[in-house]
Amino acid sequence: MINGARIIKTGIAVALSMFICDIFHVQPAIFAGATAVLTLQPSLGRSFNKALEQILTQLIAITIAIILGLTMGGNPLVMGLSTVLVILICNRFKWRSSISGGIMATIFVLSSPPDQFLAHALIRSMAIFIGVGSGLIVNITLAPPHYEMPLRIKLIELNKLIFQNFNQVIQNYIQLTPPTPNALNEMEREVGELFKDVHKYYDLYKHDLGIPKDDEHANRKINTHLYRDYLAYNKGLWQRTKDIFFLAEERSKRRKKTGDQPVSADFYQILHLINNSLELLDRYNRELQKKVTGETTIYVEEPHIWSKLETIINQWHSHNYDGSYYLHALIEVSLITHKIRWAAKESAFLLDQDNDKQANV
Repeated sequence: MINGARIIKTGIAVALSMFICDIFHVQPAIFAGATAVLTLQPSLGRSFNKALEQILTQLIAITIAIILGLTMGGNPLVMGLSTVLVILICNRFKWRSSISGGIMATIFVLSSPPDQFLAHALIRSMAIFIGVGSGLIVNITLAPPHYEMPLRIKLIELNKLIFQNFNQVIQNYIQLTPPTPNALNEMEREVGELFKDVHKYYDLYKHDLGIPKDDEHANRKINTHLYRDYLAYNKGLWQRTKDIFFLAEERSKRRKKTGDQPVSADFYQILHLINNSLELLDRYNRELQKKVTGETTIYVEEPHIWSKLETIINQWHSHNYDGSYYLHALIEVSLITHKIRWAAKESAFLLDQDNDKQANV
């Protein structure tokens, strides 16, 4: 939900709750308005959860206030004691966001006139539940929030940035153009901000209950799993991007120590294979983006890079390349190839995943 819409809905919920209180002469109406604000959340699921939490907290707080008020009066010491009890109970059940509302409830109830304490306490309790109900009604009926499209947009934006960096660090390795020392910090800053946005929208989407049709429940379940797995895939791709970042630096240092020896024909073949694998992986990644956005995907041939690499390794050994210099080079390209293969396998798995789930729905 955009901020403007939520601000307007909050104002409507406050006005509605206080209007209802005025009609039925439930005072103080201000407490209903405050409770409506606490109940109105960014998603419907959160609103229901918050409403339940608010109701339970208010019931406990009001019960404590009524018992203490009838037995000990409504003096400041009793208000302090009731505040402590409400905080302890809310912390015990992890209702920390409702603590302030619970404290307000006890103070409002305990501040009732002593000669009509019970009657006023019950009326003020009604104001609380009017506020809870008003917040729920407004959030359900007026432009209910939907977060699937913003989540998709952020997921694709995150993937494009990570894949761009993944490809770039491999090109840095191949072309012997090591990244600058501050490059990784800049990459982490940009990717980190997008990860925060994606996590926020994914959490909101999970709680974005809405009122889906019966035939949409299955698709929603499938999509939830897809977004979760796609996020995990991007986390894995990002970690491997950082690993290759350091390999590009290591290759440059290693070559400088040995006088920048000429690159052998066999090693050029390996680098060429890595480039071909990246092109195929790019096709996988683009098809996976289409799946996340709900478009039709096409089958992409799996890059069988291991068999091709084995042939080149055998050629490498047949030319009697030995020593730590060549061993390090072989380890580096093997690690890079393994990371590309992982990304290809994961993306292929995600592309086929919905078919298996749809068959089980």
